[in-house]
Amino acid sequence: MITSLLLALALAVIPVSKAPRYDIVPTPKSLTPAEGLFTLSKSSALVVEDEAFAEVAADFRSQVAASTGFKLDGKGPKIVLSKVSGLGKEAYKLSVRPTEVVIGASEVNGAFYGLQTLLQLFPAEIYADKLQKKVKWTAPCCIIEDEPEFAYRGFLFDCGRYFFPKEEVMKFIDLMAMHKQNMFHWHLTEDQGWRIQIDKYPRLTEIGAWRKETAFHSWIGNGEPHGGFYTKDDIREVVEYARRRCVTVIPEVEIPGHSTAAIAAYPELSCFPDRHYEVETRWGIWKNLYAPTAYTFQFLEDVFSELFELFPSPIYHIGGDEAPKDVYRESKYCQDLMKVLGLKDVEELQTFFVKRIGDFLKANGKTCIGWDEILDGGALDDPIAMSYRGHAPAARGIRRGIRVVLTPNRWCYLDNHQDDQPDDLAQEVFMPLKKVYNYYPAVDSIPDLSKKYIIGYETCLWTEYIPDSAKAEWMAFPRNVAASEVAWTSRPNKDWENFRLRMPKILKRLEMKHIGYCPVYYEVIFDYDRRLPFPKPMNLELDYPEGVVHFTLDGSEPTLKSPVYDGNPFMVDKDAVIKARAFGRDGKPLGKVTEKRFFSSYEN
Repeated sequence: MITSLLLALALAVIPVSKAPRYDIVPTPKSLTPAEGLFTLSKSSALVVEDEAFAEVAADFRSQVAASTGFKLDGKGPKIVLSKVSGLGKEAYKLSVRPTEVVIGASEVNGAFYGLQTLLQLFPAEIYADKLQKKVKWTAPCCIIEDEPEFAYRGFLFDCGRYFFPKEEVMKFIDLMAMHKQNMFHWHLTEDQGWRIQIDKYPRLTEIGAWRKETAFHSWIGNGEPHGGFYTKDDIREVVEYARRRCVTVIPEVEIPGHSTAAIAAYPELSCFPDRHYEVETRWGIWKNLYAPTAYTFQFLEDVFSELFELFPSPIYHIGGDEAPKDVYRESKYCQDLMKVLGLKDVEELQTFFVKRIGDFLKANGKTCIGWDEILDGGALDDPIAMSYRGHAPAARGIRRGIRVVLTPNRWCYLDNHQDDQPDDLAQEVFMPLKKVYNYYPAVDSIPDLSKKYIIGYETCLWTEYIPDSAKAEWMAFPRNVAASEVAWTSRPNKDWENFRLRMPKILKRLEMKHIGYCPVYYEVIFDYDRRLPFPKPMNLELDYPEGVVHFTLDGSEPTLKSPVYDGNPFMVDKDAVIKARAFGRDGKPLGKVTEKRFFSSYEN
């Protein structure tokens, strides 16, 4: 009786939220609601009015057939793919009426995205890979006009620290396409592993693709060998899979740093070829750099020449970051080369190196993209800079008229903590779902230049703390779904409160796609200012709007009898132990118990 009364009082605190009728992610540019439903049935038909759209239509037909059993070859209500003039490459128009759906686009990209939006209007079970029964296959009527805010909508997958099978790579590409992300940045070379088959240099995969163990950030290894690489056939398969989904695969080959694996395979690439090198087992920034020699430049040109046959992307990533230049200072050859070239320091030597490769890429019709250190020398001709060290590098770049992709690590690195709990092994920055969603890729102090030169946004899944596919999915989702709206949707159209309401259907779609996402949406987050002295105010946040938060301050497990958080901050002092849990309106617990402990000497 008491528990029931407490639950009733708690529910009185939390207003009932109505699920949105249109659970589309990312939010389209314009959506006009309309009455009625379009019903998909065995009599429905898919009509393709232009052969250019035949391939994306076939893939749509296959997805619908897998989950519904409908072949879309009937004579009933139609889904029409129509080619129209005057729209942008990725723009589309979608009209849903009870008797007919019409998708209009000028190019295949727009047609593909129109179909993705239509799929999201149906129940989440439409994404299942096997027949679903007892589902009403209806889509709410509406008129949508849509196009992206940014041309570059990226996701980086680090397969250098840990090797991931091609199937997992394609799974991520599939999820990208589903949410209209279009640039898959494939991080393929690292100190800890070289992941690409190169015919001319077989030791890159015979030696460079394998490390004897993983020691993480310490000198103590786990004794477990690790490695792997992608054959050329693997890469062709991945690139083709991405192409059918309007995703460009951008390969990254790091220069001049993050190159220990290649140097272990071919020591003559280093400044000191007589030294012994092994594929690195520890994470961190290492001092092994490619030597700026004729042999190295020929090696890199050979490598890129083989990649040109595999990756049709107009953009190639050359890294350029985190390259301590101790070996350049130590090497007599490097010092002599600097004198011959008239370079004043080793920073200019790196600029010379990067420019040499950048010029080669440009001569082969490729645009060079690199981490924001490439802005330091200023030597590349029309590069794209990825600003990962905050917004200051982006500001420097756009003031110089250089195109920039924003990927600041405190908002975009998906290896950052998402639930701030001890069992969430990750980088130290706390980056919950709300923080990812609320980011916008702009330098607000210079809005006009931002609009002109910031071409997009990218999230990055670095894998030092992500050894397998299960952890990769756990860290990436649902945050990367939120990120898709950051890059596609205009700033005025973004709405966190509405996104919270769309999340249940988003998660159900992920379940249909067999994605092992993190359920932090249903878990309590501790919101407080770490800079304030004790006692300090504490807020408890829950992304799921229908939950009721119960908490304790004595270290006991929260139950329905525990105090209800009323939305107002309360004070916590040193040595406090706070435990919290969300409960549904039916009284059932949601997610896990989250805990925050404060100690007299430090915070945890």
